Amino acid sequence: MLPPNLPPRRESPSPSANPSSDSDDAIRLTDDDAASSRLSAVQIGYLQDPFASLLYKAPMSQPGGFGPQGGIRARKPPLINVGTHHRTWGIDLLVDRFLQSGGKQVVSLGAGSDTRFWRLMSRATPPDLLKYVEIDFPHLTSPKAQRIARHRKLYQYLDNSSDPSPTAPTMPPPGQHSYKVSKGGTQLSSPLYTLIPLDLRPSPYEPTSSISSILSDHVLPQLDPSLPTLFLAECLFPYMPPEDSKQIIKWFGETFGSCMGVVYEMVGLDDSFGNVMRRNLAVRNLSIPGSIFSTPESQAERFTSPILEGGKFDNAGAKTLWQIREEDVGPEELQRISKLEILDEIEELRLVLDHYVIAWGTKGETMSSISL
Repeated sequence: MLPPNLPPRRESPSPSANPSSDSDDAIRLTDDDAASSRLSAVQIGYLQDPFASLLYKAPMSQPGGFGPQGGIRARKPPLINVGTHHRTWGIDLLVDRFLQSGGKQVVSLGAGSDTRFWRLMSRATPPDLLKYVEIDFPHLTSPKAQRIARHRKLYQYLDNSSDPSPTAPTMPPPGQHSYKVSKGGTQLSSPLYTLIPLDLRPSPYEPTSSISSILSDHVLPQLDPSLPTLFLAECLFPYMPPEDSKQIIKWFGETFGSCMGVVYEMVGLDDSFGNVMRRNLAVRNLSIPGSIFSTPESQAERFTSPILEGGKFDNAGAKTLWQIREEDVGPEELQRISKLEILDEIEELRLVLDHYVIAWGTKGETMSSISL
């Protein structure tokens, strides 16, 4: 199961001035892994997601692409499909519990082609969200903004005062929209949802820049610090130096009195199977400086470490995808997905799922009971 999603990155002054552009391109391509895996899981029936095909189009040269009639030309292996299901299941549980505990704002870092906002807002009873912010590379926010603006099935959910039904009187008149596309087509802003092209890494051309200042300057204006806020980082931190990911966690913990963070990570990269994963990533020009958090316990502890000072979270936990399969995916759901494809290699499945973890941290009384 390849590590999906990617860290956001602001454009450098010129492509030739950026010595890490090749590795940045490799990181960007991990969004293709995540999106194509999700599309495969949806097409086969592991997940219900009518928005996956609207927000991601597989390149024609990609062997895992989909045909013009929507049929699967080359599905992902069962191990990847099951892993995608369990990852989605676990994160969805935590997001739902955050919302049920009064959560009002969500920030998705390295969002890529993620569909979670639309899956939430298209429910029969949508959550009482006040703001959903997604951040990523401009090269990824640009096509996403275009697709949102192109498809009514996507842009109809951008205004939290609108009823998405076709005949709703509160829908904007034809040709008028509640959103604005700016920054050369890379940013999309609306009352409920904002897509921001942003690199969280401090720029070498701006000596005073820091992760804290970048978040404060570009993200905080979209949010209300007094409201319970969740940040999501799915396979983002492995590609960042540990100091950078620490600063992100610390900023959220310092800025919001009631806060929750959820991360999805690779672990165990120092054992034999992990070394194979590491070599496969290296072949793709992917380095993982953030892999020092090699156990579920260390992933949880990054939220409660004293080095976070005032940004320290109150509680934290973590589970591998195998634990989520055993403890959180109910027997009826496991039976349902077991009928979709033949999967005989249960030991191999466990080996893979044990190398991925969902960790979370909570801060504030209203968030304290949230866990898996």
